[in-house]
Amino acid sequence: MKTTSCGDFRNSGFTLVELIMVIAVAGIVAVMISTVMTRPLQGFADQSRRAELTDLAAMALNRMARDIRLAVPNSLRAGNGALELLRAPVGGRYRANLADGQYQDPPACVVEPCRIPFAGPLLVNELSLPAEAWMVIYNVGGKGTGDGIWPPPDNASSVITPKITINVDGSDLELALSGFRFRYASPQHRFYLADKVIGYSCQNGRLLRAEFDSLELTYNYANAALVVNSVDCAASRFTYDPGTNTRNGLVSLRLTLRGEAGETITLLQQVHVDNAP
Repeated sequence: MKTTSCGDFRNSGFTLVELIMVIAVAGIVAVMISTVMTRPLQGFADQSRRAELTDLAAMALNRMARDIRLAVPNSLRAGNGALELLRAPVGGRYRANLADGQYQDPPACVVEPCRIPFAGPLLVNELSLPAEAWMVIYNVGGKGTGDGIWPPPDNASSVITPKITINVDGSDLELALSGFRFRYASPQHRFYLADKVIGYSCQNGRLLRAEFDSLELTYNYANAALVVNSVDCAASRFTYDPGTNTRNGLVSLRLTLRGEAGETITLLQQVHVDNAP
């Protein structure tokens, strides 16, 4: 039988020096791997944050664009970090109405209810009216009282009625209104029924959206809904070029968002506005 001496056991296994060397080498390898992987991982995290900011800004701009496309011609105004417009979800073409024994164009409302025939393009059963609305005919966007949306209109003669109840009776619109005449006839016989003033305002790093039921020179956004946070209001711009008779208006929306790590993204979107009344 083969025997093993005590000296053979003492010569097997690792020495303390060897163990320390292995630990040191393993630590160096771990540091090298972490150094190599840190930058790609950090880059991925930064890219994810920028992508999230971009998505938030794009959603906010798309929502603004949808509202702008429903605006009554010549009803937008922009300035001081705010964009406001008169929204008209319903429109069509009117015909001259009968008042004082004669057909009137522009329509005149002598007695209540005021009846104004309409000829489409919407069918009667497709015409969905808000509970109360402003009726607008040939809003030229002028500065004089009754010629434009802002300031509030003349209640006797204007391009826009006071906010009233409007119903459909056959092929007529019935307006709860009297003693009123539209100021101008529309060459295309277009009318718009507006239900709300839609406003966007950038305040304290937040883009806010509000709906208002009256025509005012200024609005209070204290109860407005939040559209997006982390907005750099100083770098964001909402500008409006009303255009001309031969060129559409143009709204330019510049929105800058700032992330938690200090990164910023800026998106620019332009929306064409048909201002032919």
